Amino acid sequence: MLQMLQKGKGMTSLLLSSYQLLQSKFAHHILTAPSTTAILKPSSLPFLRHNRSYQIRGMTSLQGVQDPETVSYLRQSEAAEIDEILMGPLGFSVDQLMELAGLSVATAIAEVYKSSERSRVLAICGPGNNGGDGLVAARHLYHFGYKPYICYPKRTAKPLYNGLVTQLESLSVPFLSVEDLPMDLSDSFDILVDAMFGFSFHGTPRPPFDDLIRRLLNLTSPDMNASRLPAIVSVDIPSGWHVEEGDLSGDGIKPDMLVSLTAPKLCAKKFTGQHHFLGGRFIPPAIIDKFRLQLPAYPGTSMCVRIGKPPRVDISALRENYVSPELLEGQVDSDPFDQFQKWFDDALAAGLKEPNAMCLSTTGSDRKPSSRFVLLKGFNKDGFVWYTNYGSRKAHQISENPHAALLFYWDALNRQVRVEGSVEKVSEAESEHYFHSRPRGSQIGAIASDQSSVIPGQQVLHQKYKDLEAKYSAGSSIPKPKHWGGYRLKPEVFEFWQGQQSRLHDRLRYTPKEIDGKRVWKIDRLAP
Repeated sequence: MLQMLQKGKGMTSLLLSSYQLLQSKFAHHILTAPSTTAILKPSSLPFLRHNRSYQIRGMTSLQGVQDPETVSYLRQSEAAEIDEILMGPLGFSVDQLMELAGLSVATAIAEVYKSSERSRVLAICGPGNNGGDGLVAARHLYHFGYKPYICYPKRTAKPLYNGLVTQLESLSVPFLSVEDLPMDLSDSFDILVDAMFGFSFHGTPRPPFDDLIRRLLNLTSPDMNASRLPAIVSVDIPSGWHVEEGDLSGDGIKPDMLVSLTAPKLCAKKFTGQHHFLGGRFIPPAIIDKFRLQLPAYPGTSMCVRIGKPPRVDISALRENYVSPELLEGQVDSDPFDQFQKWFDDALAAGLKEPNAMCLSTTGSDRKPSSRFVLLKGFNKDGFVWYTNYGSRKAHQISENPHAALLFYWDALNRQVRVEGSVEKVSEAESEHYFHSRPRGSQIGAIASDQSSVIPGQQVLHQKYKDLEAKYSAGSSIPKPKHWGGYRLKPEVFEFWQGQQSRLHDRLRYTPKEIDGKRVWKIDRLAP
């Protein structure tokens, strides 16, 4: 039963090492198949959690969007054969595959439907492996912050399924009988997971599943108010569809999301909903080669990948309602450098990627601004330091106008910090020290690149790098080029921004002033 393959089998320690191996080989088989010191101070403060509620339904990461015409689609016999191979010579068990499939379904749902917007999930589970996928998905959704409910009218009396039920009951996830369900599901639930029948199902659905399918079908009626309808998510194939021909009667379920497992089944070509995802990041190269599968690469560590074009969205309607702790004058540090250190520590504790990335804005004598991201490599009460090529555009602008602005943006924390001030070069000794602390490749790259100059092609740069690599291959010290070094921005203004609901953001500005001959910082609240 291919559905097992579909099964979102959990990432147990047994599979972790094979995941890494498969990830490194996956893209190859798709193509070859015939078809800084001062800032790194750890925080002693507890990390504050910040939430954001999304106002646009259907927004998701655009990473990994795959043209559906370049993806393989499976016939029922092929899907069944793949299952047999997985659970035979390749050593997968049913529960492993089911765990992986359910996890894939849950992550796909979480990609599109945020728990802050749609939290009430009803998983309607059939008696087979597809139903097991739904049970596993519901468990993961619970841990993702959703409120799952289960309708499981025809339970399978096997230890695997009994165990899944026990796991959900231990989380106090409610099990609802068909009689307990309201006739109109739109008032009680935000997401309906159709996990009744998978690709191995034959014949006509029998009670009570025929009635449940009709209830889902009624939710797609033009008479229904679309703004209040729950989203329908089908696992692998919409229940009641022919696995290869699709919705033969034209009156079947029309889900908003389809989560194909392993590879899409032929019926998925007839899917017209907004969101089509593939879950199945566990297919070994042997199966990819044998069945000449063309499968997309999964982005990062994601268990799912979008197939087809991302949903069209009215850009003017994109907005987020920030939910954050208040930023109050009486709670911030009187010194902006110390306040910056606290916020930077929070960014480190949150595990953000490159929390030291900052947007540097400069202007030259022509007064035309230019911005780019650089990396902060140190800061103290003297200022903020970064390194670059002294022949670059930013360096030319700084030589003409030694004033600049920095912007740090920490999205996951709903925070920004703006810093403005004068700019000067750091000492040669400081530049030398940092240059030789860099990886050897970065040192060679600094020599090879005449930053911001026009070059005839990428190959010229690569050849220059190779020549320098050969020149310094003996491990000799690489000299810092004269045209490379650091800058320090000496702050004159700080602004700390904390996103808040209804656009009533907190903005605290620090500006220096003299009191009794001492320089202190004045804190003002700015209107958002």
